[in-house]
Amino acid sequence: MKTNIRRVRGFALVLALFLIVSLGAIGAYLLSVSNVQVETGVMDEQGARAYQAARAGLDWGAYRLLRDGVCVPPTTITLQADLDGFYAEVTCTPYGPENEGSTSVSTHRIVSTGCNATPSCGGTDATYVERQLQLMLAR
Repeated sequence: MKTNIRRVRGFALVLALFLIVSLGAIGAYLLSVSNVQVETGVMDEQGARAYQAARAGLDWGAYRLLRDGVCVPPTTITLQADLDGFYAEVTCTPYGPENEGSTSVSTHRIVSTGCNATPSCGGTDATYVERQLQLMLAR
């Protein structure tokens, strides 16, 4: 009977080590999945902020075109408040004039790129985000 007890003694140690290693591996996996989810949420928010930066640049370019009647030169706008750290690069390209019946119409294309890199959009960093919007206006 003593030989059977000696053989069984080592089984508990092997089982305990197996459980510790298995639980540690599962914990490490869950931690990495959790980190990826947090990073995805942060990048989603940054993408939304880049979109809003591009939208602000588009609105600014349209306002300047409609107010002054001419395209603005390529401009980089530094945004503030909730969009602090984001920039909008705005360009305007005139097309035309075209004749619509007896009326002459000038068309302008405004492109706004919102990003979180300076001095110009086009970063390569892992946290870089960019959104671009376009608008065609006829005057």
